Amino acid sequence: MNISIKLTREKTLLLLILFLALLLRAAWLDWGLPNRFRTSTLNCDEATALTCLQAMDPASLDFNPVSEKHPNALVEGTFNLYTYAAVLKAASYARLLVLVPDKDFYYDNPREMGKLYLAGKLLSVFYGLLTVAAVFVLAKKMFGPGAALTAALLTAMLPAHVVYSRYLLMNVPGLFWIVFSFIFLKNVMDGGRTRDYALAGLGFGLAAATRFSGAPLAIMLLPAHFMGPSRRGGIKKLLIAASVAFLAYATGAPYTFLDFPNFINGMRLLNYIASTGVSLSFSAKISFLAGSMTEAMGLPLLLAGLAGVVFAAARGKKNEALLLIWIALMTVFFLRAGQNALPGRILPAIPFIIILAAAALARMRAAWPRLAAAALLLTTLHLSVFNAAYLNLLSRRDIRDSASQWIEANIPAGSSFGLVREPSWSTPGLIDRKYRHPDHARLPDHSYVSLTAGEWASFAGYDLLARIRPDYVVFSSVEESQLPDRGLYRALEEAGYEEAAVFTSEFSLFGLGLSEKIPGMFYIPDHIKVFRKKSLSAE
Repeated sequence: MNISIKLTREKTLLLLILFLALLLRAAWLDWGLPNRFRTSTLNCDEATALTCLQAMDPASLDFNPVSEKHPNALVEGTFNLYTYAAVLKAASYARLLVLVPDKDFYYDNPREMGKLYLAGKLLSVFYGLLTVAAVFVLAKKMFGPGAALTAALLTAMLPAHVVYSRYLLMNVPGLFWIVFSFIFLKNVMDGGRTRDYALAGLGFGLAAATRFSGAPLAIMLLPAHFMGPSRRGGIKKLLIAASVAFLAYATGAPYTFLDFPNFINGMRLLNYIASTGVSLSFSAKISFLAGSMTEAMGLPLLLAGLAGVVFAAARGKKNEALLLIWIALMTVFFLRAGQNALPGRILPAIPFIIILAAAALARMRAAWPRLAAAALLLTTLHLSVFNAAYLNLLSRRDIRDSASQWIEANIPAGSSFGLVREPSWSTPGLIDRKYRHPDHARLPDHSYVSLTAGEWASFAGYDLLARIRPDYVVFSSVEESQLPDRGLYRALEEAGYEEAAVFTSEFSLFGLGLSEKIPGMFYIPDHIKVFRKKSLSAE
């Protein structure tokens, strides 16, 4: 009877945690979708999936995402891309959205384009919930139900996981397959039936086919195997795991082999991205990684995670060792990446740090129950404040839309805009949409000029401002941060410009600001500013 009550309580708490995870990931999920002002979303990388799908020709059995528009499409795996395509096809059959090959249809009907993005975001939300459940299963197998519920709760509220579960990206789907693999690595370590080896291999293959950063998982089979009891047929089981991993990977990322030259080009680009921080000093790499970890986890959870890592290393048990090997392996890659070790890219290590933190709290609860309760309360309170402030931000209008509406209402047709960089996701959508589609009849007849003599798409600058002197200058905090110096405002004053409008975003709760800047992983500019020539206001 007591066992039955405990199981019912455990399932109820897990369901509540999953409901919380769903709420945090799905509330205002339509925020930032394309509308009459823009055809892009808040995250500049989300459009990549649609570009890849556009390159394919299913009728000819051509599922290669490489195109002239995206020649390096094989820089990542394609399994999640194919899953996304299947979701879109199913939704079109259900008449929930329209799938047509005509790109202009979506430019004329941006809300239909928004449905394409929303379908991909819902897929990420689904994987986010699966990840929370998988963390629970893994932590329970290793450290018991108490640690499992704590780990699931902390993962459900994890800042980076909440944020990236809302994006049409591969980060969260890839993370699920990593945690899935560890569930069966744990089984392998405990004795391992052939089925466990095969399912671990399935996880390896699909993780790597989703994101190539999951490829190091294959290494983890060896410590799991050799830390387990010695059994006959070990080599055979390892070969089965390797075979299943290869088949799963080849199914999810077939153009690794079918378009090998472009795969190699993608690997070169991936290696470049992963190694651009090599020139940084070791202390600078540590500092940057610490900053990313703090943004991804929040400081209290990060400190709890570090304490969990230390306690795990001191215990030296095989469960802890398996997780520590993976965390150490990932840390090597993160340090090599330098300033590219952003919150979304370091996700593969974080759930395992959380599991160790939960295990440490569970052991602390037996010896110092009040201290453990206080630590968990402080951590969850901090995570609650973060998530409440994040949802508060999403409940408000996107400043890119507010700026677009102001421009539409206050700036006459025929006016010229000066831009410090080519329009991007941080620009008011009205400007970006007109720039991309200058002949669109429904958009204001504004003209756009570059204020930099450098390559507009790559460099931000304003060295042509005094010579060109457009009617208006528009920029966001993103472009402003990319300028070679901080003299833009002085240059605007000297060229005869005045501030016309300012639109700001706030990461706050109950009117209290939590951070001077919006966290970078939100892809939301802190501000957008519009300047005009003083002569225009005089008129």
